[in-house]
Amino acid sequence: MKRFLWISALILCCVCIAVFAQTPMTVKAENIDVTVSLNGDSLVSAYGEDFAYTNGKTVYVAKNNKVHSYHDAADFDRFISMAMNSTHIVLLAKKGTETMTFVYSYSNSGISKVPYINESLRNIISLYSDENGTLYALNEYDVIRFNVNDTSIEMPFDSKKGVFANAQEFAISEENNNSVLYLLIDGNLYATTKQIMYDETSLDDYRITSDKSFKDLTISDGKLICIDETCAYVYNSGSGFDVLLENGVGSHSVICATYDSINTRHCVYVKSDIFAINVYEYDGELNYYSSFDKTQFTHPTEYDSIALYKTTAEVTLYSSPRHLQKLALLPSNEYVLILSESGNFYYAYTYDATLSKAVYGYIKKQASISLCPAQTDTALGLYAQPLHPNTPIYEYPIDDRDTKVLRYASIRDQLVVIDNVGQDGAFNWGWYKVGCIDADGNLVYGYVKELSVSPYTSLSAPDLSKTAKLGAKKLGEYVKIYALPQEDSQVVAEVAEGSQIYLKNKFDKNSEWTQIIYEEKIAYVKTENVSPSGLTSWQLALAITLPAVAVAITATIVILVVVKKRKAALKN
Repeated sequence: MKRFLWISALILCCVCIAVFAQTPMTVKAENIDVTVSLNGDSLVSAYGEDFAYTNGKTVYVAKNNKVHSYHDAADFDRFISMAMNSTHIVLLAKKGTETMTFVYSYSNSGISKVPYINESLRNIISLYSDENGTLYALNEYDVIRFNVNDTSIEMPFDSKKGVFANAQEFAISEENNNSVLYLLIDGNLYATTKQIMYDETSLDDYRITSDKSFKDLTISDGKLICIDETCAYVYNSGSGFDVLLENGVGSHSVICATYDSINTRHCVYVKSDIFAINVYEYDGELNYYSSFDKTQFTHPTEYDSIALYKTTAEVTLYSSPRHLQKLALLPSNEYVLILSESGNFYYAYTYDATLSKAVYGYIKKQASISLCPAQTDTALGLYAQPLHPNTPIYEYPIDDRDTKVLRYASIRDQLVVIDNVGQDGAFNWGWYKVGCIDADGNLVYGYVKELSVSPYTSLSAPDLSKTAKLGAKKLGEYVKIYALPQEDSQVVAEVAEGSQIYLKNKFDKNSEWTQIIYEEKIAYVKTENVSPSGLTSWQLALAITLPAVAVAITATIVILVVVKKRKAALKN
């Protein structure tokens, strides 16, 4: 008995392995819209397409359309400054009057805290990372350039008198082969190219302005960008400050810049006055690019613009029109199915064969894509016939387990072919759009796989089909015969009034459409054009033969009577 159970279990395991080995893994892309929830003390930093932020004692990083977090249980009051590069996030924490530096590594798998001790990073006032991820720290005496992979440092600016002590924020720019140090002290902006400041010179000699109260600053494409409580400004040494942004900035806003090398653009991140993160592309002006907030973006569930497109160059697939996180970079000559439109974006579907994954995302309308038109005159012709007893007709032409099946067609069903979804030379998407009538008599449009159908053969008219005549509203007008009971359906033929047709079902004068058999296929005409005065085939035969039979029977009876009378007369 025990041996039997073991053998049975082994057979069951083999069956399960065989089933799952042949089942394709069709999984939707994560497509998690990055949502953030910030407060007044939240900090923001960015590198490339990744950005990090804080909320309380938790640090978050948004990377590859996912958000990872790490809650620091160390004993401190709050984070006060932040910087990041391609692999690490550096945070400055404050406890009482003391500061401490924490380092976290991040990747696609998440965030982890790493031990890092650098004696030079003591009594730090502020942190800064430039567009390329170079890390800097500021104390009252020095600007320190450091690398978290070792303890080596450089000091591009040195102040033996501790003149940096009152600074809150700083940034460094390379201009004309000179390093420029920008400082914010009590809202005033200072700038110096002096590398060593240990004489009696004070920072007052390097003050740029005192008529504004700046909150934060950053460097983008070599330009200094500052924000106050209402605006963002760019500083030009010859003309002063020009307004870049007049809304979305508040008293708790912070700003940082990064260079997106993949898409070759300078990006500026701003924590807005409503505690969202707005992203701008900087090209001399701040052009709104995307936004991250606590609102989950809703993706379309009903698709209304189904068409096949082909990429003519590399195309970026984004997570949403607002949160332009990159989902994938589609190569040239890749086919994508456009599902619907949303503003300046298309919602699209493609299949990543390498990852066996269905990917849904957004493509900019101005992206390098070209339409592959659907062909109305397909290889199937106007009518198609299912090849399998239960051929699924899907709601959308997507090879995805989540795609809804509208109905299952039998091999006897007649499907009307609308088009082949899209075609590019010899390539087509592999789906046909079809129309059919369900069991309740409702018109259904859906999609069927190309491999599941063949050209329709013929339908023999039943012997008892009732005949009818077609009539038109105007004398001499032709009557249209449609493939489906809908006026925008394809017209099968136009026949003269008075033409005789076969009715597929019992005639219903209250129905808008009448189902007929035309050229051995099911078709439709407007009921107003049908005159059900025709006779069925057997009635027509009887109508022709019955009078003759009646005459013959009557003549026979008359002859028999006459003959009988004559015989009787002869006997007498």
